[in-house]
Amino acid sequence: MLKRFTFKKLGITTLLLLLALILYNYPEVINEEYIPEQCENINIYLIDKNDFVAMTEIETNNKNINDQIKEILNALIIGNNEEKLPEGFKAVIPRGTKILSYQLNDGLLKINFSREFLNSDEKDEEKMIEAIVFSLTSINDVKKIMIFVENERLTELPKSKKKLDLYLDRKIGINKVVDITSLNNTEMITVYYLSNLDNKYYIPISYITNDEGDKIEIIINNLKTNRLYSSNLSSHLDYQVELMNYEATTDEVILDFNDILLASVYKGKLKEEIKYAISYSIYDTLGIENITFQVNNQKIDEFRLES
Repeated sequence: MLKRFTFKKLGITTLLLLLALILYNYPEVINEEYIPEQCENINIYLIDKNDFVAMTEIETNNKNINDQIKEILNALIIGNNEEKLPEGFKAVIPRGTKILSYQLNDGLLKINFSREFLNSDEKDEEKMIEAIVFSLTSINDVKKIMIFVENERLTELPKSKKKLDLYLDRKIGINKVVDITSLNNTEMITVYYLSNLDNKYYIPISYITNDEGDKIEIIINNLKTNRLYSSNLSSHLDYQVELMNYEATTDEVILDFNDILLASVYKGKLKEEIKYAISYSIYDTLGIENITFQVNNQKIDEFRLES
């Protein structure tokens, strides 16, 4: 019994000495609390089940902008990182395409793809460009894009031969609906709707028209539930809501509605589906990020899009 007790005592003493040695040489092992790496979601535009280019999200651990650019580009290539894509969405850049290089400088992102990039089907090639441009300009520091294939600038779509501008930005439009009577005095207004599916996400529609009316009023009118473009789209903005007045500067838009909008206010906040749809639409059409919502000149909410 005495021998067993002595061995047990020696074992505990040895353990305590070992622990003291670890604490002395590596205090951070015990004293520094382990904090798991934080994930965040970044916006990406992919093809949905109804063949719209739609805005959804993928999860990332990357905080560095260049790493986020690479992650988005890889996710847009068919066959790459498909496990990261939300259910019901598919990538748009042809399988086997390689990213030869990319460089971001003063808001201009230059991307150089391998020749497989030219293998897109004609029906998908414009959607491919839209998805690339809208996905990457969701990153705050990316304002314009130039696309190269094997070091030569892409001047036209590979199959349809439709000309491309030197610099590509959101002015190219997305899911375009053309309703014009003349090629003169055309306007493009992008409106964000919700998908009409169980998993809600936003689908932008760019209307190209000869309508010379006020752009903000056109956005609100198109978001009303009695003015929807497609049965696959929905909106939470009641058809009886009226925009009474608004003020717009380069930094902010203040929207003043009638009291019907109050039915969409819960716990002092406007429904997110309405805030996001209006805010995304105004940002893509006018480039303004800060929106204040009022009812009868009384502020009910405010919102800023974080790119």
